[in-house]
Amino acid sequence: MPDSPDKIELAGAEGRRLRVTVLPVTARGIELAGSIGALFTEPEIVAPARVKSGGLRSIVKEVWPVSDAIVFICASGIAVRMIAPLLKSKATDPAVLVIDETGNFVISLVSGHLGGANELTKRVATAIGALPVITTATDNRSLPCVEEIAKEFSLAIENLKAILAVNSAILEGGPVLVVDVDRERLKAIAGFVAGFGEEASSVFSFADSMPPEKAPLATVIITPDAAVDIKRSLKPSTMLLRPRRYVAGIGCRRGVSADEIKRAVEAAFKGAGLSLYTLKRVATIDIKRDEAGLLEFADSAGVAIDFFSAVELNSVTAASGSSPVVLKVTGAKAVAEPAALISAKAQSLCLKKIKTKRVTVALAKVPFL
Repeated sequence: MPDSPDKIELAGAEGRRLRVTVLPVTARGIELAGSIGALFTEPEIVAPARVKSGGLRSIVKEVWPVSDAIVFICASGIAVRMIAPLLKSKATDPAVLVIDETGNFVISLVSGHLGGANELTKRVATAIGALPVITTATDNRSLPCVEEIAKEFSLAIENLKAILAVNSAILEGGPVLVVDVDRERLKAIAGFVAGFGEEASSVFSFADSMPPEKAPLATVIITPDAAVDIKRSLKPSTMLLRPRRYVAGIGCRRGVSADEIKRAVEAAFKGAGLSLYTLKRVATIDIKRDEAGLLEFADSAGVAIDFFSAVELNSVTAASGSSPVVLKVTGAKAVAEPAALISAKAQSLCLKKIKTKRVTVALAKVPFL
C-alpha cells in the first residue's frame, strides 16, 4: 500500500458528503480495515468485537440506512447473505464493496453505477494495491451506461425501470438517441461518450428535438419540464433525465416541519412548470443551521444546504422587495430570493418567492459550466 495515499473524498452529486462504513468481520481483517478507513475523511470502522457482541446481521441492518457506502472485509458469500433482505432499489441502496481479508481483491457488489461502487472499487483497489473486480457489462465492454452519463452531468433519473432497456440497447449496439434542448450540454455529453471510443460513438446519436423518422432502439430525453409528452409505444424504451440545476431559496419560521417545507417546495416547482427532480440544493440564512425541519427536508431530498449571513443576503436586491418583519427577526431584508440567487450564482430568478403559511420559496437556475 502507498505510504501516503491521497484521501478519497466521497461527495454526493450535489455536494453532500457521503458516509462510509467499514465492516471487518474477523480480527485478522481489522488491520486492513484501518488502512481502508485511512483513505476516507470520516469513516466509521465497526470493530470485530462489536460485530461479535451485537451480531453481524443486526449491525448491517443498523448501518444500512445511514451509509452511502459499506465496505465488507470478509468472504463475499457472507456479505451477500447479510445484505440480501435489505436490498430495495438501485436508487436507494448504498454502494457495497467486498474485500478479502488479505487485501488481494476489491469487489463491486451492489449499486455499481448509481451508488458509485464501481468507481469506489477502482480507487480503493489502486490505493491498497489490490485487483478491482467489476462485473457490469458496460464497464467490461468499455461502454458508457446511462447511469454514468446521468452522474457525470448531474442528471436525475426519473424512471428507473427504463435503465435496463437503455443499457440493453447500448450493449446491442444501438441506436440510442439522446435528446436535449440545451445544445451546450448536448455537445458536452457527446464529447463524454466519444471519450469511450469509436464503438461508443457509433451507438449514440444526439439531437435537440425528437426526429420524425423511425424510432431508435432506446431514447434518453433530458428536460427540466414537468410535462413531457412521450408516445405510448416509446415509453418502455424511453428514459427521462432531469438536469439538477435549480436552487430553492427557502425562508421559514422556527419549528416548521419537513413536510411543510416539502409542500412549499413542491408548489414552487409546480408553479414554475419544473420537475421536482431538478432540485440541486437549497439555500437559506445561516441562523437556520439548526432548523430541524429544514435539515430533515434536505436530507430526505438528498441535497446540500447553502447558508448565508444576513450581510451576504443584503448584498443582493430581492426582486419582490424587502420585508420589515424578516429584517427585524433575521437582520436580512429578504431570505428566499437572495439566497437562491447567491447559491445558484445567477443574475435573475426563474420563480419569484411564493409564500405559504410558514414557508417562503424562490427558485434560481445554476448556469451550465
